[in-house]
Amino acid sequence: MNRRILATLSCGHLATDLPQGAIPALLPLFRSEYHLSYTQLGLIVLLANVSSSVIQPLFGILSDRMKMYWLMPAGTLVASAGMVLAVAAARQYSTVVAMIFLSGLGVAAFHPEGYKYAGLASGAGRATGMSYFSVGGNFGYGLGPLATTVAIALWGKYGIAYSLPLAIAASIMMWRVVSPWAAGAHAELPAGGASPARRPARANAPRTAAWIVGLLVTFVVLRSWVQVGTASYIPLYFTGVRHMNATYAGMLVSVFLAAGGVGTLLGGMAADRWGHRAMLIVSMAILPPFLWLLPRTAGIWPVLAALIGGMAVVSTFAVAMVMAQNVIPQRIGLISGLIIGFAVGMGGVGTTLLGGIADRWGVLRAMDVTALLPAAALAIALVLPKDAGAERNSAPRSRRTSMSGADAPAGGS
Repeated sequence: MNRRILATLSCGHLATDLPQGAIPALLPLFRSEYHLSYTQLGLIVLLANVSSSVIQPLFGILSDRMKMYWLMPAGTLVASAGMVLAVAAARQYSTVVAMIFLSGLGVAAFHPEGYKYAGLASGAGRATGMSYFSVGGNFGYGLGPLATTVAIALWGKYGIAYSLPLAIAASIMMWRVVSPWAAGAHAELPAGGASPARRPARANAPRTAAWIVGLLVTFVVLRSWVQVGTASYIPLYFTGVRHMNATYAGMLVSVFLAAGGVGTLLGGMAADRWGHRAMLIVSMAILPPFLWLLPRTAGIWPVLAALIGGMAVVSTFAVAMVMAQNVIPQRIGLISGLIIGFAVGMGGVGTTLLGGIADRWGVLRAMDVTALLPAAALAIALVLPKDAGAERNSAPRSRRTSMSGADAPAGGS
């Protein structure tokens, strides 16, 4: 496992997802400044997710066919610059949407390449290594609401520019540290993009593989609806219905999202030890009661509900990715785009539908619907074959360690 490369990629992941994480905290600002309905706010979230996630499979296909590691630093810069322009420079709703869409394209460009090289740097512990990379994005997405709320409270809407120095620093790090290593790592890939350490001993039948990946994509879509819907409606509920201050609401969203970073690490290690499918089942089974309690409690209880709920909902983040990559290891770029791109991006669709529910029956009812969605995801996990995404590797130990040995000059440990 090349920890230096994983750490650098994780920092880039944090800087890339930080602006996207700011969107929930910006929704009350957009609502008051442009007099928007909940449905219009849901459209902002939808378009952000379409550009940042649904488009990712296209970048994934390109990633499988050519060297495009330069997209990682470039994507980080575009993600931050677009969000700054949406908040600080926009003068009308359409411009806000366009700039958020641009920011999302930067996110979409970063992720397939990031997940490809994170997988190569992970060595034998794929779920654990991938969780190291994922945790940077989880923390960036989680810190976004609180950091944005504080920055805007201190400096007004121009405070959103706080993300630019982080993006510039992360881009320089990736360009200097990851890009030279990625050029050599890419040369090690066989045709199709699979790591030599991950060539399967027996291939899945095409129909079986497509069926398993389809179930995993559906699972991640439902999980994403839960995460994005909860994160979007926490500030709208606590500021608009319970009339609490924006800083508290931003803190609560950050607790929910940042807890996912811890959940990602624990989930990856648990999956490597007890099984990937078991991790999916446990995480979805414990979610509904905490999401139901979140808007109905006071004091420390909403924080605890957000903490545990955030850990549970995001704990499957890296696990589902590894499962899908193991099912079709020859197309890791495309799989990265499908799982983290398309499936996660569909969370914006769910948020738009929730906006219609909130306009008609209230924000609390929309949050109640979100609390029920993990039950559907649990059903999907139960349908998955017990060995879905299990490692199939008959390569000798010496060959499986070859990548980490090749990584040594780049600082791997």
